Amino acid sequence: MLIAARVVLLRQLSRVDPARFGPTLAEALVTRSQQVKIRRSFVRRRTAAADEAVALYRRLVHERPGRYEVGLARALVAQASVPDDRTMTSALAQGREAIGYVEDATDRDGLVVLASARLMIAAQFCGDAPQDALPLAEQARETWLRCTPLGVRELAGLARSLRVLGDCRSALGAPAEALAAREEAVDVLRRLPDRARLRHLPARLEAVAGLADSLVAHERWAQALTLASDARADLVFWARWEPMRAKPTLVRLLFVIATCQSELDSSDLAVAAAEEAVGHLRWLAGRDPARYSHLLPAGLRTLAGIFKTHGRYEEAAWTADEARAAERET
Repeated sequence: MLIAARVVLLRQLSRVDPARFGPTLAEALVTRSQQVKIRRSFVRRRTAAADEAVALYRRLVHERPGRYEVGLARALVAQASVPDDRTMTSALAQGREAIGYVEDATDRDGLVVLASARLMIAAQFCGDAPQDALPLAEQARETWLRCTPLGVRELAGLARSLRVLGDCRSALGAPAEALAAREEAVDVLRRLPDRARLRHLPARLEAVAGLADSLVAHERWAQALTLASDARADLVFWARWEPMRAKPTLVRLLFVIATCQSELDSSDLAVAAAEEAVGHLRWLAGRDPARYSHLLPAGLRTLAGIFKTHGRYEEAAWTADEARAAERET
């Protein structure tokens, strides 16, 4: 039965017998909040399902303390993970509340929720406060490893934790440790069964982008270029369906390709990749200025640098001027 139809049926049954069907409805709502596609047009449905699950679990916990706290923690993590317009503060509060319910868990269900909550908070902190995200990402990794035997869900969570670890270590100036974490993340995702690999394609591509960055940091140009070029086609395909989610990763990989081609003296290919990346940045900045406008000047400066490296000084000057103008507008 489709999850949407299951939710409708369980909602009707829970009105008749809330004690029997309420917990099952709450779990179905959590599942629905996670399964609905991550496009802007579907966010409202995900948010509504997660909000209903949290409200229902809160009522169940109030009525039967000590029985449904793990379910409430799972619902809170789902609620905080929906890519809607909630503030980071509210998402962190939901994650911390979830951890409070399962911090001392020893059973598999509780450990999975604990790892998910720690990973969610680490991912929130990673960009602006990597020093705060790093210990949480390490705790998430350790918790996933306690969820033996590791199924697809646990392996995917472990890989995401390793990716966040790599990002934090890179930001904190530990390139060797970042490379090791990112290599492990990609390796874990490659070990997934075929169908699961397709389902977790976005996670794999994001992990590959991080690994390519680390290879560039170690000046392993040919290896980074091969890795990024192999992932490029998948990212272009993904961007057709979910451009707001896929294009930032595509931009990241295109700049890796441009840097590697430039170092390997393929000037035309370097410029083409950098120009394509800037084109995607313009598109993102036009669709979501608050999130992406500040990235456009940096992308333009990278393109200007590639022009200059290959002796195209006039184009480099124009692009640098555009970068300064874009920076003034942000």
